[in-house]
Amino acid sequence: MLVHDNVYRIGGAPPTTAHLRLAAVLAVNGLAAVSHRAAAALYGIWWSIPPAIEITTTQKRSPDLTGVTVHRIDDLHERWINRVDGIPCTTAARTLVDLGAVLPGDMVAKCLDRAHGRGLVSYSSVKTALDAVARQGRHGVGVMRRILEPRLAGEPPAGVLEARMARLLSAQALPLAVPEYEVWNQAGAFVARVDFAYPDIRLAIEVDGYEAHSSLDAFRQDRTRQNALVEAGWTVLRFVWTEVDRGSPHVGRTIRAARRRLAA
Repeated sequence: MLVHDNVYRIGGAPPTTAHLRLAAVLAVNGLAAVSHRAAAALYGIWWSIPPAIEITTTQKRSPDLTGVTVHRIDDLHERWINRVDGIPCTTAARTLVDLGAVLPGDMVAKCLDRAHGRGLVSYSSVKTALDAVARQGRHGVGVMRRILEPRLAGEPPAGVLEARMARLLSAQALPLAVPEYEVWNQAGAFVARVDFAYPDIRLAIEVDGYEAHSSLDAFRQDRTRQNALVEAGWTVLRFVWTEVDRGSPHVGRTIRAARRRLAA
């Protein structure tokens, strides 16, 4: 049974989504692969009804395929193609970059975090794919760059963090906090070392980089550590590094409100 020119399906075989995606790739002469939303669906990080049939090819002229979205992009290369369930498909990292051209930013962010959580990509591998195809006018690049920035923000050196926090607190007319403060409980047992503290009111401030705190183990450890601090009578505020680095007024307002409440 004819699916596309020169591409046939065995008579009686049901037209499954997988068959339709593979048929679309086979219908194009030259380099081609399932991509964008269809590739994201193959990786299990996005889905739609009806299922997306979408491919990318380097061919400037390729046949119009009924029911298929075809992207003609000359930066597709063998390095960006692997096979998923036997179907040529853009790599997970390349797929995520391409999604920025066809999905809203909040949805792309969810797909990225799903892929990262399942171990399909690291944020650095997506950054590598982004840098490889980035050029002025390349659809999707700006979206992924904005999404990746906070996730790539690692733990800054202690001196840099201390300087940024001091600048932020000064700008907000707040007293300087004690950096790298060790918290001990009443029994004399070590509880935790916090990034900053106002010991007189037992207020701890933690500044997290996304990459170092996004894994399941880190998530659990952060909660266990925070619960231990609360049990020792401390209040804990958490901010991300990019907030402190940019001097976000939100950080100052939150610290001021906590100080006022605890002092009362």
